Amino acid sequence: MLIVNCTVFLVLWVIVIIGNGLGVSGNFTMQWLCVSSSVPVALRHAWTGITYMVTHYDFLHFLFNMLWLFWFGRVLMTSLTDRHLLWLYIGGGLTGALLYVSAQAVFPGLSSEGTYLCGASASVLAVIASAAIRTPDLRLYLLVFGEVKFKWVAIGCVLLTFAGIGGGNAGGQAAHVGGLLFGVAFALALKKGFDPAKKVEEIKVRRREILNVADIMRQKNDVVRDGHAMAKAVSGKLADANRLDALLDKIRLSGYTSLTDTERKELNALSQRLDS
Repeated sequence: MLIVNCTVFLVLWVIVIIGNGLGVSGNFTMQWLCVSSSVPVALRHAWTGITYMVTHYDFLHFLFNMLWLFWFGRVLMTSLTDRHLLWLYIGGGLTGALLYVSAQAVFPGLSSEGTYLCGASASVLAVIASAAIRTPDLRLYLLVFGEVKFKWVAIGCVLLTFAGIGGGNAGGQAAHVGGLLFGVAFALALKKGFDPAKKVEEIKVRRREILNVADIMRQKNDVVRDGHAMAKAVSGKLADANRLDALLDKIRLSGYTSLTDTERKELNALSQRLDS
């Protein structure tokens, strides 16, 4: 996730530099990558609900989000897996985008016209909230403050985000709330024994098992069908051989001239079929 965010940031940075050199604002990419404050535009560009959470234009916004994602993500993964971290990142980002668009619909003046929701803040807040609930009493040693419980560090980072440090803005607070709520809900669900990541994996495994069983049954049906076809062919060969023996017995007893025209044609056909 860090690599994806860094790559997108560097690409956008290059685009902004080239755009400025050509007299064009590099921020034109926002309409294709970030969630618009215009609800109709946001709905038409639904994919921005995914792309916005890896898109940064301000360096401090990018720096804070990446540092917090790294620090809190590492703490979270002491008790969970990378799959859970991915769930939190994407789930927090999607919930943040949903609340942002909903808030714009209910309070149209919440963000000025032409503004966009960008950055991983909602996703990172989901990771922070979940990590704090999972390991609230983990002790950290900070350079200035000394030994501090992890929950207080998390609360401080959340407050800084809502205060506007690291890319906060009035309209984006709804997205921050969405990310925070998702992180809390995810952590509490894990405490209750419900693991969404594990459930999805179990569904995938069960689906693969069903597909494997279906494939085995299909192969079995093919074998049975081929067996039936083979048995039918063998049965036909036996019937032809018996009929041929009957015609040959007639020739032996009464001679070839005793065969009718139909029997002679049948004799030739049987000989050809049994020889093939």
